[in-house]
Amino acid sequence: MDLQICYTASEDTFPLPRHIKERYGPFGFPAPADARRPYISSNFVMGLDGRASFRELEGRTDGRPVSRSREDRWLMDFLRAHHDAQLIGASTLREEPNPDGRGWDYGIDDEELRMYRQDILRLGRQKVLVLSGSGNIDVTLRIFSSPRVEAWIITAREGQKNLLSQIKRLGREGTIKILSVGEGTRVDFVAVTHLLRQEHGIQTLLCEGGPTLYGEFLKNQLIDEDFRTMSFQVLGESTKPGIDRPTAYGQVSYTPGTAPWFRLISLHYALPYHAFFRLRYEGPRKFQD
Repeated sequence: MDLQICYTASEDTFPLPRHIKERYGPFGFPAPADARRPYISSNFVMGLDGRASFRELEGRTDGRPVSRSREDRWLMDFLRAHHDAQLIGASTLREEPNPDGRGWDYGIDDEELRMYRQDILRLGRQKVLVLSGSGNIDVTLRIFSSPRVEAWIITAREGQKNLLSQIKRLGREGTIKILSVGEGTRVDFVAVTHLLRQEHGIQTLLCEGGPTLYGEFLKNQLIDEDFRTMSFQVLGESTKPGIDRPTAYGQVSYTPGTAPWFRLISLHYALPYHAFFRLRYEGPRKFQD
């Protein structure tokens, strides 16, 4: 592995084993600015033009055609190891079918990092939270029976009814944790974060997409940090009319006065095609004319 440190201003609060610290450098989170919710990070890979996937290419909608690397895969596990839970949108779950059609479980593949999480950080089995306001989720997918992760579903009132009906038909009552936060099919994002922190003890949350879900969190000022893998390729516009190739930042819109800024916390690279940014949210900046 050829992960190199270019710059870091990170806190040094996690008890990383020496050889992992030598590879990555210090790692830690600051005290949360809002104790009512978890400290929330995000992790995406994107091209030079900010796009996160070749969405319209059948069977490849999860963004895997965006060039990845061994270093990127290891960093994904590194971040998963340090967070109490991961969050993904239902669209991401549906668009990542895996070759066998049963999807992924989003577990940590690196055994050393998995044991570090379990034995040193004592964070227990990974919690993967799937968000769907409508409840349109296939609960027979791998994630809902994997021994590596504990899958929860976050939904709204109508979505909960749909899910409970499906689970009952399958004879799986009580096997999947469902949190209903919101009316109809609209999830209350702010209320979700408060519920996770105050009633379920989740202090750190890693958002892994997709871009639409991330954009809603950013719009509601619920993002504290971004981890961005920059792949030195350009995805460009979609090859099919009417289909957008999303950016990692979703569909949110800002003016110069409202656009959020992020401050660089660390920069790593893997020659010759990838850079890894850690960025901390600061919000809009005021400039003098």
